[in-house]
Amino acid sequence: MTEPTQRELLVFLGRKLESSNYTAPMRVATLRILSYLLRSLGEVPAEFKDVLDNTVVAALSHSSAHVRVEAALTLRALAEVDPTCVGGLVSYGVTTLHALRETVSFDKGKNLNVELDSLHGQATVLAALVAISPKLLLGYPASRNPAAVIAEREAGWLLLASLLGSMPKEELEDQVFDVLLLWAGPFTGNPESYLRHIQDWASELMVLSVAIEALIAFIRSFVYPIITTADGGILLNPVLAYLGGALSLISSLKSKQAPDVKSALDLFTTRTLMAYQSLSNPVVYKSEHQQMLQLCSSPFSDPSGWEESSCLKFLLDKRDASLGPWIPGRDSFEDELRAFDGGVDGFLPCVWDDEISNFPQPESVRKMLVNKMLLCYGSILACQENTVKIGLLNNLDQCLKSGKKYPWFTCLVTNTCVAILSGLKEFLTLRGAQSLPIDILSMIQSIFKAILGETEISTAQRRAACEGLGLLARVGNDIFTARMARSLLGELITATDLSYTASVAFSLGCIHRSAGGMALSTLVTPTVSSLSNLSKSSNSNLQLWSLHAVLLTIEAAGLSYVSQVQGTLFLVMEILLLEENGYVDLRQGIGHLINAIVAVLGPELAPGSTFFSRCKSVIVEISSSNEMATLLESVRFAQQLVLFAPQAVPVHAHVQGLIPTLYSRQPSLRYLAVSTLRHLIERDPAAMIDENIEENLFSMLDEETDSEIAALVRATIIRLLYTSCPLRPSRWLAVLRNMVLATSITRNTGEVLSSSGHNPPDSTPENDVYYGEDEDNMISSSKQEQVHRAASISSQFPQRNKHLRYRTRVFAAECVSHVPIAVGAEPAHFDLLLARSAIAKGTHLSNDWLVLKLQELVSLSYQISTGQFEGMQSIGVKLLCLIMDKFAMAVDPEFPGHILLEQFQAQLVSAVRTAVNTASDPLLLEAGLELATRVMTSSIIGGDRVALNRLFSLISRPLGDIEGLFYPSFADWVVCKIKVRLLTAHAAVKCYTYQFLRMKENAPDEYQQLAPSLVNSSTLLGKYWIGVLKDYVSISFGLHSKINYKPFLDGIQSLLVSSKVQKYLDEVWALILQATALDAVPMEFDMNKSDDLLELTFISGHCMVKLERTEYEFLWGLSILALFHACKSLKNSSLKINLDFRQDKNFEGFIVEGLDDQKSCDQVLPVFLSLTAEVFFSNNFLSVDNCLELLQALTYADCSSAPIIRLFTQVIRLCPDSFFEVEAFVSSAFELFSQYLGMILQCRDGRSQKFSSNTLISELSTASEMMASRMKGEDLWKLMMILVSTSQQSFEQVSTIVCLSNIISFLQNIFPFMRKCFRERAESDGEHMQLKVVLGASVSLVAYFCTECAKRISLLENKISDSYKLLAKILLFCLGEATVFAKLVHEIGNLSENGSSNDVLLSGSFRQCTQVIQGSLHITNIKVHMLGLHVLRSYAQMELTEGAETKTDSFMMLLTELLGDVFLVMQATLKECSNKESVGVIDECLKLLFLFHTLAQSKKYQQDATTLLLEALLMVFYLSSDTVSQELAEVNTISKKLFSHFIQIPSVAIQLKDVMLSAPPERRQQLQDMVRASVSHGQITVPVNMSARSEQNVQNSNIKQNVQDINKTPGFSAESTPEGSVCCATQGKDEKEVDDDDWDDDWEDAFQSLPATTANDAVDSGDNSSASSYKKQIPQENISDADIAADAIEGGTCGKELEDPSDLQCTSTERQANHEFPGSSQEDNVKLERHPTVDGKKPSAHIETADELLQVHEDADQASEDLKGVSTEIHRIGVDVHDGNITSKDDSTRNSSNLSDIKEDDSN
Repeated sequence: MTEPTQRELLVFLGRKLESSNYTAPMRVATLRILSYLLRSLGEVPAEFKDVLDNTVVAALSHSSAHVRVEAALTLRALAEVDPTCVGGLVSYGVTTLHALRETVSFDKGKNLNVELDSLHGQATVLAALVAISPKLLLGYPASRNPAAVIAEREAGWLLLASLLGSMPKEELEDQVFDVLLLWAGPFTGNPESYLRHIQDWASELMVLSVAIEALIAFIRSFVYPIITTADGGILLNPVLAYLGGALSLISSLKSKQAPDVKSALDLFTTRTLMAYQSLSNPVVYKSEHQQMLQLCSSPFSDPSGWEESSCLKFLLDKRDASLGPWIPGRDSFEDELRAFDGGVDGFLPCVWDDEISNFPQPESVRKMLVNKMLLCYGSILACQENTVKIGLLNNLDQCLKSGKKYPWFTCLVTNTCVAILSGLKEFLTLRGAQSLPIDILSMIQSIFKAILGETEISTAQRRAACEGLGLLARVGNDIFTARMARSLLGELITATDLSYTASVAFSLGCIHRSAGGMALSTLVTPTVSSLSNLSKSSNSNLQLWSLHAVLLTIEAAGLSYVSQVQGTLFLVMEILLLEENGYVDLRQGIGHLINAIVAVLGPELAPGSTFFSRCKSVIVEISSSNEMATLLESVRFAQQLVLFAPQAVPVHAHVQGLIPTLYSRQPSLRYLAVSTLRHLIERDPAAMIDENIEENLFSMLDEETDSEIAALVRATIIRLLYTSCPLRPSRWLAVLRNMVLATSITRNTGEVLSSSGHNPPDSTPENDVYYGEDEDNMISSSKQEQVHRAASISSQFPQRNKHLRYRTRVFAAECVSHVPIAVGAEPAHFDLLLARSAIAKGTHLSNDWLVLKLQELVSLSYQISTGQFEGMQSIGVKLLCLIMDKFAMAVDPEFPGHILLEQFQAQLVSAVRTAVNTASDPLLLEAGLELATRVMTSSIIGGDRVALNRLFSLISRPLGDIEGLFYPSFADWVVCKIKVRLLTAHAAVKCYTYQFLRMKENAPDEYQQLAPSLVNSSTLLGKYWIGVLKDYVSISFGLHSKINYKPFLDGIQSLLVSSKVQKYLDEVWALILQATALDAVPMEFDMNKSDDLLELTFISGHCMVKLERTEYEFLWGLSILALFHACKSLKNSSLKINLDFRQDKNFEGFIVEGLDDQKSCDQVLPVFLSLTAEVFFSNNFLSVDNCLELLQALTYADCSSAPIIRLFTQVIRLCPDSFFEVEAFVSSAFELFSQYLGMILQCRDGRSQKFSSNTLISELSTASEMMASRMKGEDLWKLMMILVSTSQQSFEQVSTIVCLSNIISFLQNIFPFMRKCFRERAESDGEHMQLKVVLGASVSLVAYFCTECAKRISLLENKISDSYKLLAKILLFCLGEATVFAKLVHEIGNLSENGSSNDVLLSGSFRQCTQVIQGSLHITNIKVHMLGLHVLRSYAQMELTEGAETKTDSFMMLLTELLGDVFLVMQATLKECSNKESVGVIDECLKLLFLFHTLAQSKKYQQDATTLLLEALLMVFYLSSDTVSQELAEVNTISKKLFSHFIQIPSVAIQLKDVMLSAPPERRQQLQDMVRASVSHGQITVPVNMSARSEQNVQNSNIKQNVQDINKTPGFSAESTPEGSVCCATQGKDEKEVDDDDWDDDWEDAFQSLPATTANDAVDSGDNSSASSYKKQIPQENISDADIAADAIEGGTCGKELEDPSDLQCTSTERQANHEFPGSSQEDNVKLERHPTVDGKKPSAHIETADELLQVHEDADQASEDLKGVSTEIHRIGVDVHDGNITSKDDSTRNSSNLSDIKEDDSN
């Protein structure tokens, strides 16, 4: 029928019920038809609702119990279709029960019976409604006032049974023993005593029958699931006691033989046996076996008093149904109708069972009783001892033998077969592979053979006996099975009775099926041969049974049968040729046989093969009759080919053959066709895509009435959708759009069939007469119209124009929601750029991309969400949410910076506006809230303030009514879910908005203006959010049923509600927690503060949720609990808080921001950032115990490093100073800090690019400085040691270049602050032993890394790799730190109380610094030499820059220690000078000595410095002379140039004179030779006009010479020092430049890194000139991220990369800009040491005046006599420096001896 016809029929039948002369049977039939119609329609027409109360509801009070039950079932169907009526029906039922309870207490007479009938009817309908509650999508409403105790016990047991069968087990778990006590009264104690007090035994037995029915429900729900466990006996024993009491009552009443209780006693006995059967295992009630056998053996002890059992209908194998007597009809309704016997006293339908028989009361109570007796008899027989089994079987055998002459013999045979068959099947279930003894097997075999030997037995009895023989093959051993099979084969030859012969043949088939092909493989050939011969018989029954036996043998034999295939094919073809009557059953059997052969041959059935051709010919032949049975085999043949021989027939041919059968009237044929199509889709999906069968399947689904077939069609459509949608999304959208939106669908089946080349499958006139013709309107059409239609249409499928059914539309809408998922994970489906690129390249088979149809998809979703069908609207809204998920990142190539979904903003906002309304359906409201959340937390808004405000207004409107929100027609958890979703929407919007508000001025305007709106609702939301979190904690701890406060989520005390609600809370509780904490403040916070102060205090500039102290403590405790719970080692399994972090969650993106590898407890860390804000510290909400607890939790929590470090830094920065006086707090801070410092340095934590190692190292550096600035005493030195030890341990554990780079970056950040602390403590403290220890550890750390870097550099072969460059920069940094620490050690030594430098610790540290630099000079790698020399020269230049500010000779002491090593380097390099690098090393050494000479001019050992420099120049000059080496020649030239510039300095001329006068003749001659060589080389220019230089001028010039000496040196600039700047200003006009461009070019790069200051800077700044150079810090970068230059150590000179040590300093820009050390001023910061930043300027060569040059030459000869040995001079320098508290005597002696060795080598 079409839907309009069904509606009319529904109303028509409903009005028929209003008739007063309608009999009870008519009402039963009508009510059952109404149930079918309601389920078929899927909706309740408004016209039917008008007649509902006067018809169906009124029938609940009918005098017939059958009518009342059918009315309850009709209302149950009504509730399934329209859940909104459940509330009204339940309320009506409860109210009526209340009233009837009061009424029946006083009424008597006739009215009492009427009220009791009504009472039973109301209880029945309530039981039915309770039963279907789990199936309702939104549940049913809980009764606000639970029903009182029902007056009538039967109604009470009825309700209890429904509740036990339907309610979740957990709901009654704590009351299960209380429930068990309800049966104690009637079923315990003495039955005689109980019956003595009962006046009406029949009525009491009826009540007890319902009580047993309730006990069965209890067994199924509570006992059966745990019957095999250790706890099973706890509930089983009381149940067995109750059932034992029931057996005692039965025995007692049977002994009384009361005639008026026989029917009620049969009912009670049947229920009791059903209860025993529900225990499934008969062994558990073994103690009652004897009593039960006595009861259940009645059909054998008194056969005449019992009916024939009907159990064979379900005990016999359904695969043999074609043999009869119950041949399957067109559908299950027909089968049940044929088997319907009917019984006036049969069981009433059970209103809470899932499966209800199609026809009420199919059997009488008496027949049901004999069925249960026989089944129980068989079950008990199976588990008895063998001797007992033999006795029981003997009884059956004797009964059969003695009853042959009686009319009840046929019933006895059936009952015997039922008992033995059920016993054998129970034995197989209980004992598995265990075999029965031979004597028992032989006894059963003889019983069955005796039955088969009877001539008058029925087909069912023959089948039962044959299957029994087959089961013996399973319970017996192989020997017995083979012997029995051979015996039956022999009987086939000797038997004369055709019926017996057919039975023996079928028995052989059953034996093969039970034993399997391997066990009887040797008997396959003789069996098939014998059965084939019998199949040629002219007796149709023998032929049919024999062919079926062959079929069973083939299916069991498998490959053992292959040799018999040829013969079998000849056999069936011969039978078909001889068969003249067209016996349908025979043809069906032949079809079965061919399909079995296909399964055996499989891949051998190749197209064109003989076997395939013959099989196909047979199928075509048997299908020619167009009978349903043979057509079924034809379709099954196609299915077998698909499964076992897919290569035999093309897919297209299969599809064309299957499509017509989709519309057959035979359900089995439709089912088989759809399942075959499903197999084709799974087997060859590519081929099925092109068949385009989607519309055929939807058309079939729309017409299908069988629920099982409809479910298969839906599953097939979904499978086809997921198979073809990745390649054809546009086709699916077009098909589904037509299904969802089209008002009608047209199907011309005749055209479909003709186009496919097939005839209609069942278009014969006989079929039309038998089945009748489906009509659009079977009520109003006249017979003449039907005849006319039948005559005018040749096909049985007329063209139909009809509306799509509602359920088909809903399913099509659900299919649309699958499309975005079904297309798969191919990125081009969701990216327009990729889709266009794929189309342009043509690399894909199909260029059909979903993103190209995005507009159609959104349009269809919007139309569904706003359509006329309310049930589909929620599907459309959810689909829009899914579209937003899938296309959230799809950019719009036409509008850069925008996404594709922005163009659909109007549809999305409109859909939200339609859905978000408290009057909407709960499913629609929930989906609307989710869609609103997604739209507001995405970029779809695109700056539209109006749309954002409108959406926020929509989700804010229900807030005022949230507490009173109630849905009377739905379960309590529905309201809870809506509340949670609404609060989640607000929480998500707030968290998402704060993402932008953290950007301050860069935040979008639309979200900035949303902040005041958030403030307005924050108070109310805070209250609700905290209420939800408290409820969640109660549920998680299992306290929801015991809470002593009014929960915000009403109804969570119920386990059912709490289990439903927890699923949603698990997803969103972390989001709600964060939203609550964002910008939260204490309740007493002063709101009258200025806007500027609020802007600084809060992210949004506003305070949000105000927290009481108890609320704050709750949030804090919940967050701490979540942190600990996230740690696997500390996880408590009893706590059900969900912290699983899933990427598919909706809101995790803005709960935890910027982390790629997000961990579970990362969700809680932002909450702590809010809860540790300054306002909570200032209001004493946070104690030291809280912070200690937090630090301990963070130590063990498995979280990402970045948020933990940020949180730790905030706590350290904001906590009071008193916290650092608590030892436990400091210890925890140290533990957490060291843990994450090591983790970051070793790169053991996965981080996103947003949190680079540089950023985290900067954060840790800041935290360490904060802690150090706030700690006193030993804690400070402990922190220092942690910094040093963690750095070294990290590298020892993970010795990678990345780890080393991180460590150096960290050290560059903290070393300046550490040195500052060292100085401050050294100046303020008296005894500073700890300072010296930490200082020594720091020096050792630097030495360790210097050694490691030098080793790694030596091992690297590739000198231009990034690793080599990085190691060079790191080594340069470490050498610089060694130099700075050496100076610091000396300065601290001078500050000591005794003022001496004999301190062991300090001396050792100083010596270690010296050894670090010496190591770089003594290593074999010449490039490392360059780095060491470059560092020394850079710091020498810095000493020149500092000038008068240098109060100590710390650097001069260090340099003096290293002079001997410098001479050794020069000597070794001169001997092996073979490349540019060697020239560069000598060049660097000479420049360093020149700087040393300049620095010594203000010291008392300036004469010794001059001697040392002259000795170096002389050594280089003579060792590089007389050689053909180009490199040495270049070195010689450099020495001459340098010497010529050196001797032109006035102060040097005087010193040179003294040296030459005191020198031995040989040395004086060498100096004169070097002077002459310099003059001959053109390096010394004698001025034309010379005048005597007055002594006063010479004295005045000495003031300038300290700096001018180095200025005159090529490559140095006068701007290098303040003094030099003054000199240049006064002498620039009198001096003449020496035109020596070559000299300048050679030295320009070498000295370009000298710091330069202007004269004005020197004059204006005075002593602050050096400090000012540090006020501007160069932005620091991580070494690993820096642009490392290779030129630093290439070509013999140090390039800019290495000459600028600031490149190595890794202090982040962010840290310098945003953080100052607590309590320090800018001046203090300025004094922090940094590596010198040297600005290279082009050197300018200056020449002294003519008088100065003349003076130099006049004194030259006299000065030559004063020259002394180098060793003496160096020793004198060491002594002088030692007198100045610079170095130790031992060190100077060592250097002196080193230089003496150089001199001896030179002289040799």
